[in-house]
Amino acid sequence: MQIGSIRIAHPVTLAPMEEHTNHPFRLLMKQHGASLVCTERVDAVDVARRDRRALRLLANTPEEGARAGQISGADPAVMADAARVIEECGFSIVDLNFECPIRRLLGRGEGGALLADPPAIGRIVAAVVAAVRIPVTLKIRSGPDQSQETATEVARYAEEAGARAIDVHARNVAQAYVGGPDWGVVARVKQAVRIPVMGSGGIRQAADVLLFLKETQADGAAVARGCLGNPWIFAQAKALVQGNAPPVPPTRGERGRVLLQLIEGEFRHYGPPLALRRLPRTSCYFAKILPNFADFRAAVRGIRDLAAFRRLVKEFFR
Repeated sequence: MQIGSIRIAHPVTLAPMEEHTNHPFRLLMKQHGASLVCTERVDAVDVARRDRRALRLLANTPEEGARAGQISGADPAVMADAARVIEECGFSIVDLNFECPIRRLLGRGEGGALLADPPAIGRIVAAVVAAVRIPVTLKIRSGPDQSQETATEVARYAEEAGARAIDVHARNVAQAYVGGPDWGVVARVKQAVRIPVMGSGGIRQAADVLLFLKETQADGAAVARGCLGNPWIFAQAKALVQGNAPPVPPTRGERGRVLLQLIEGEFRHYGPPLALRRLPRTSCYFAKILPNFADFRAAVRGIRDLAAFRRLVKEFFR
C-alpha cells in the first residue's frame, strides 16, 4: 500500500486509540509487526499553540517507522497550523480525525460532528494539504447516525481536496463503540474513491483481519482494541494475509516480559505518578488470560513503585 510518498509494508496497521497509542505503546506494536502506527487524537488548537501536554502526546522516534500524528478540529486555519507542527515533529503522515464520538468534541462541532457536513471536511482537508509536504489522511465513520450515511460523500470530497488515504470506522457516530460494525460501508467507500481505503471496527483476532479484507476489498485493516494486551495479533494477522502459518501463541513468560517492557516505557514516558495511575488498566489487558486473574487485579491496585510491579509480574507470569 502506498500513501503518497510513504510505502506501507503490509495491510495490518495500528488504529489510533485515545489514552492508549502513546509512544511506548506504538513502539511495542511496531516491534510486533504493525506496518503503520498512529498517535492518539490531539486537539489541533493545543498543537497549534505548542501546548506542552499536546507535544508530549506527539512524542515519536524514527524507530516507529511509518507513523501518523492525528489531530482534530473544525477551523481549517487552525488545523493547517497544527499540521505544520505534526510535520515538524517528524511524522510521516498527518491524520485528521472526523470520527470521534466523544460528546465534548461533538458539542464543539468537531470529530464525528463534521460527518454531517461533507463540504466542510473537504475545506479542512484542502487547507491542511496546502500547509504540509507530508501525506494527509483522515479517519471517518459511516455517518452521524443510522439514518445518515455520509462516508462515501466525505471520501469523495477528501480525495478531491488532496487526501492520500481514508480510514473508515465501520460504525456511526451515534453508536460510539456499542453494537456490531457494518463492514459494508468500508466496501462502499472503497468503490467510491481511487485512494487507499483502510477500515476498522470489530477486529479482535488475527482471523478477523483476513475476513475483513476479503469482505471489504479494503487496502488495509486497522487494529484497535484487538491489540490491547495482545500485540502478537499483528504478526499473526500479517502471516495469514501473506498465506503463511501464524507464529505460535506467546507463553505466559513472554506475556509477562512484553507487559513489563510496556510498563517500563510508560514510566519513562509519563513519569511514576501518572504511570502508576495507568498501571491497573494497562496491565490487566495482558493479565486477563491468567487463571488467577482476580488475584492479579487485586494485587496490582496496591502497587506503589516499578520495583514492586516487577516482582508482581515475576510471581504471576512465571
